[in-house]
Amino acid sequence: MREIPEDGVEKFLRNKEALAACDIAVFVHDSSDESSWKRATELLVEVASHGETTGFEVPCLIVAAKDDLDAFPSAIQHSTRVSQDMGTEAPIPISAKLGDFNNVFRKIVTAAEHPHLSIPETEAGRTRKQYHKILNRSLMFFSVGAAVAMVGVAAHRVYAARRNASG
Repeated sequence: MREIPEDGVEKFLRNKEALAACDIAVFVHDSSDESSWKRATELLVEVASHGETTGFEVPCLIVAAKDDLDAFPSAIQHSTRVSQDMGTEAPIPISAKLGDFNNVFRKIVTAAEHPHLSIPETEAGRTRKQYHKILNRSLMFFSVGAAVAMVGVAAHRVYAARRNASG
């Protein structure tokens, strides 16, 4: 396990293969502090974008620490929106003060064992995948069309050769 402080993420991601050795990324924020939540989601988007760009996508989890304190007013709406938009699990609430770790370590291991279930996707990543899908379908359509045309030309040549041979 390796902790990367908030101010060290940019330096860490300068290396194209930074995420290659990562099994999972966990973003911890103070559930009572909206600015902490915003920074955690910014970092999540940075890591997800880096993974999409480099091909080293990693599963990601968000941990909402200090669950014993009152959450900031729009916490539920923000976390629901981010989870739905990026296709990640809702933040895992924990409270060290109450001794409630909500099986966070088991959830981390499960996400590492089944990475495809927790890999976040940015809007740019979805657009890129859609573009590649359209491009691949177009290439397949063109390839099938070219193959049909080649079969047609070959059949015509065989027909013409037989006609010339009989006449």
